Amino acid sequence: MKFIPLCLSVLLTCGCVSNRAVQTVQPDDYTKSCAALQDELKQLGATFEQAKEDSGISVKNAGMALVFWQGIIVNELRSNKNQDSISARMTHLGALYNAKCLGQPRED
Repeated sequence: MKFIPLCLSVLLTCGCVSNRAVQTVQPDDYTKSCAALQDELKQLGATFEQAKEDSGISVKNAGMALVFWQGIIVNELRSNKNQDSISARMTHLGALYNAKCLGQPRED
């Protein structure tokens, strides 16, 4: 009988979307090289795709619906927050890359 509460708690813990929100502007942004900016933009692209996978109909949300349907709302809100913060960071770094590496004027 102790097995059911254990499974339930594991499902709830694993079924939650993690907080992947990132700070838009970071202190060392303006000192990064062009290669470092490119690398971070690539990493953020992969992170954004992972955050998109957490949204909508997903295994996490399906499992959550069986046990705690309100968790789907929390998962969606967290996923949207993650996507928005990653997108804002990519926009900032893209503008910085264009200004620094391509010589285009930066728009703040």
